[in-house]
This record gives sequence, C-alpha cells and structure tokens, in this order.
Amino acid sequence: MADPVELTPDQWLEYLMNKLDEDLEREPRVTTGNTPTTRRERLDLLWSYYLGDPPLPTVAEKYRETFSAVLRKARSNYAIMAIDSMCDRSVLQGIYTAADADLNGDDAAKAVCDASGFAALQRDMQTWLYTMGESYVTIVPPLAGAPTGTPPMLLAEDPRFCVGEPDPYNPRMLRAFLKIFVDKIADQQKAILLIPGQRIVFTREKGQYSNEFVAKQWSAEPATSVPGLELLGGVPVVRFQNKMGLGEFEPHLDLLDRITDGILHRMVITAFQSFKQRAVKGDLDGGADFSEDTDSLIKSIADAELTDIFQNDPGVLWMLPEGVELWESGTTDLTPLLMATRDDVKEFGVCTRIPMHMLIPDGVSQSAEGASAMREGLIDKISDRQARQNPQWILLWQMIFTLMGKTNVTGIRLQWGKPERVSLSSKTDAVQKTRGVLSRKRQVVDLMEMSPELAALNESELLEEAMASDAAMSALSLGSATAADPADSATDPAASPAEKAAA
Repeated sequence: MADPVELTPDQWLEYLMNKLDEDLEREPRVTTGNTPTTRRERLDLLWSYYLGDPPLPTVAEKYRETFSAVLRKARSNYAIMAIDSMCDRSVLQGIYTAADADLNGDDAAKAVCDASGFAALQRDMQTWLYTMGESYVTIVPPLAGAPTGTPPMLLAEDPRFCVGEPDPYNPRMLRAFLKIFVDKIADQQKAILLIPGQRIVFTREKGQYSNEFVAKQWSAEPATSVPGLELLGGVPVVRFQNKMGLGEFEPHLDLLDRITDGILHRMVITAFQSFKQRAVKGDLDGGADFSEDTDSLIKSIADAELTDIFQNDPGVLWMLPEGVELWESGTTDLTPLLMATRDDVKEFGVCTRIPMHMLIPDGVSQSAEGASAMREGLIDKISDRQARQNPQWILLWQMIFTLMGKTNVTGIRLQWGKPERVSLSSKTDAVQKTRGVLSRKRQVVDLMEMSPELAALNESELLEEAMASDAAMSALSLGSATAADPADSATDPAASPAEKAAA
C-alpha cells in the first residue's frame, strides 16, 4: 500500500475500516476462549465488563445451557467502580485564556461548552477513555446558514465505532479519522471520513451491514471543505489515550474473573446442600440372605418406593430394626468462601486504588490512616490521568478558537476541580490563612472550589452588597448629623414655615 500521507479518500476508507478490526500487536502468555485477538474484540470485551455483562464463568460445554441462569447470577460488577470513582472526581470546570482571564473564564469557550453540554460530554469521554484506553472528541462546525457567531459543537466519540491514524511525527495530531454509524431511517451504514481540509461522507448499499470492507458496496458523497486548521493537523478531531493505552481495570480481568468464580462456587454449594442427603446406617434385615425369603422386609418392598415407608409426616411413626440408625448430611460452613471472595474484592480495590468504603460497606470502619492512604492513591492516579489529558484538551481548544476566527488566542489554561473532598470548615480556614497571600480570585476558585460562572456571580453579588451597605451607611450618617444639630434645620432656607416656627 502507498504511503498513508498520499492515500486517496477511498484508500483512507479501506485503510481505516481495516484498522477498526486490526489484529492486536501483543499476544498474551496464556489465552482462553474469551481472550481477544483483534481491536474490536478487545474493546467489546472491556465494555461488557463495564456494563456488568462479562463472559459467563467457565463450565463444561454440556452444562452451559442448563446452568446459564445460575452462571448469570454469579457475575458482579466491580469494574464500573474503578471507572466511576475516577470520573466523578475528575471534572474540567473552566477554560481560561490570556485574553479573557477573568473569573468566569473565556466567554467564547463558555459558549462552546453550553452548546455541547460539556459537563456530560467530558464525563462520557473519560468513561470511554478509562474503560477502553482511548477516546475521541470531534469538532462539528456550525451548519451552513447558521447565524453569525454560532459556536461549533463538540461530540465525544465511542472508540468502538471510530478510529484515528496519529501522525508519527506529532502523535498529538491525526492524519485521518473515520467514524462508522447506522442510519436506521435510511437503512444504511454510513462512514464519515476526515482528512486534512476535507470531510467526506460514504454510504453503503442498503441492507449491507458487515465489519468487513467491500469496496464496491461504498459510494462517496461530494467532499466538504474544513479550512483553517492547516497548522494544527487539518483534522478537527483529538484523540485521547490513557496510560499505556490500557483501560483502568484491563490488567486485572483475571482478578475479576476469580471473584466471579468464587461467587459461583458459593452459589452451587448453597444450592446443593439445601437438599440434604439421608441414609440408613445398619442392615434392615440383620444381614440375612433374603433373595428366596418371602417374609423379608426388603423383599416385601422391592416393588415399592422407600419413601412410602419413611414418610415425612407428623402423624407417621417409623419402626426400625434393632441397631439401625438414620443419618443426615450436615451443613457446609460457607464462611471461608465468603471471606475468600471478600479478600479478592479488597485486592481489586488495592490494585485499582478504589476507596475501600465503595467496595465493602464495612470498609468505613477502617483506620483513619488507612482511609487517608487509599484516598491519596486515588487522587494521585486522577492527577496523573489529568496531566496526560491536558495537552490534548489544549490542542482541542486551539482548534476551536481557530475555527471561530480567534487565531491569536494564547495562554490556554484548564481549571480542573479538586479530586479530594474538603469540608466547608477546612475551606474557610484556608481562606482566612491565605488572606493577603492569595488573591480573592484564587481563593474563590482554588480554595472554595467554585466554578468560573459561580465565582463571577459571587463576585458581582459581593460588589452589589458592598455598594448597598455603603449607601445605607451614608444615609445613616446624614440622618445622625441632622438629629445632632437641630439649629441647622431651623435656619435652613428650604425648611417649611411650620418647621421654622417649631424651631
């Protein structure tokens, strides 16, 4: 194949369609029937763990259909906690620039965020990023004929249905990007291809749905121009990659499977021991040979059910020969199984640095030092992931400002919310201790953790209260001065005749 830089749109379509389902580079040391071999299989597997629908525990094939309901109940969803515990604490609150660094952040960036539903978009992007190891955010320019000043919109893309080709000389930027989706109204599979300066939509023949690329089934619509991003790669898409390109719980899938197997074993043992086994200890006929004896008890019931003799009924009396006893199996102690599963869950929490109280209800009773160490581990991990996202977010906002005609925007800075939870008393104490050291803006945004919009609103309200207080104090001072010197009011030429007479 030719150098990817020189590919035509049709060649890019084929190249990226194949990349969506390309073989994985690394082959695991040990494989099972669920081990993925392609990119698509890997992403689908990780997403199934996040949704709580991982592969069923391994049993013999002949028992799988019979025990499928039991196997389904043995699955637990601890993977979602590894993701949501990070997304809930990793929130991008505002965008500041050198040209607009006031309390409420950059106004143009705020307009884009409002149009895109940025709070939900950012969490969706991070959910895919932390689960599957990569995610994309695309910039959608305003439609033709939109009012002047309409901001572009952002979309978070699921990596299972899109793929980008990074520039080897600058991996932050993409050479090309492809997104596959199904238009249910048209009953067609469609693909959006973005290459430097162009956007091309491909449509597939109606009713044709396949992961395999068949060139004759695809046709291209006329390309549309995407100008202005030549210095930023030309493709209005940014790819985010997690640490080492892995999902947060991906290295611990074996541990999650071990937890599921432990739960399954406990369920099976509990179900089987609910049917207690009973037996007769001794010889009902005293050891005699009753094969020809018509008076033998065993001979007499040979054609009957033993349960007819040993019936469970309050009014039934059992008569046993001398020396014969009844035996019943005992109950298995499930405590070791429960503790083993709990230990596995704790190990998963340690590996992923999830606070223990989120995994185990009685985890709140752990020591203060242990709880603090768990929180610090989670905070350190979130800070690391945010540092890896920062360059890509800055590149994204550079593209957005360029498309809006703001080519001279510099000093882009991201305002992340603090991942740790701080009490109000601690916040106010920090404000008091940093008075004269930090500006009020830094105190409100960094210490009180207000969003840029709330910080600006709070500042204007404080100013209004200060002005109202000054006006009230001025009125009070004037009234006090008048009451203290009544002679001035008596000689006041503006006073009424009645007031002068009273004076």
